[in-house]
Amino acid sequence: MVVNRCVEQGINVVLILSLEKDHRPLRSTQLSAILSVSDSYLKKILRKLVLAGIITSSPGKDGGFQLARSIEEISIFDVYSALEGEKCDLKRSGIGHRIFVYGKEFAKEEERVVSVFERANAAFCDELRKLTISELASKEHYQNGTVDFEALMNESKK
Repeated sequence: MVVNRCVEQGINVVLILSLEKDHRPLRSTQLSAILSVSDSYLKKILRKLVLAGIITSSPGKDGGFQLARSIEEISIFDVYSALEGEKCDLKRSGIGHRIFVYGKEFAKEEERVVSVFERANAAFCDELRKLTISELASKEHYQNGTVDFEALMNESKK
């Protein structure tokens, strides 16, 4: 199974926002610098996270992105589905039934294969739902927002 990079980056965005000192908003340019990705690429991820109600966006000089709710309430599945869509439903093309119209045995076996994929998909999504973003950081750090990412970025430039 391959999970797109955008999911990993989305999880990291949420984690970064939860750890930011005093929970200050971060601009997309700051987030893209921290993640070492292009700002235009990251903006697409940020938009999807905003639309899903995971983060908020505020305009202006002191604006930026912040969490919309506690990371104790945000599961890995929330981020995954915001960025990848509800992929836990297996989409079937029905190609086997069209090709093997006379092969009733094949149709029966195809149903077995589809059933295995559906169970695997459901298990995958269930596991993603079990893990919240809060489990990726210490409570002390995300409750108080103790990491100054801007200072860290400035230090790394020296």
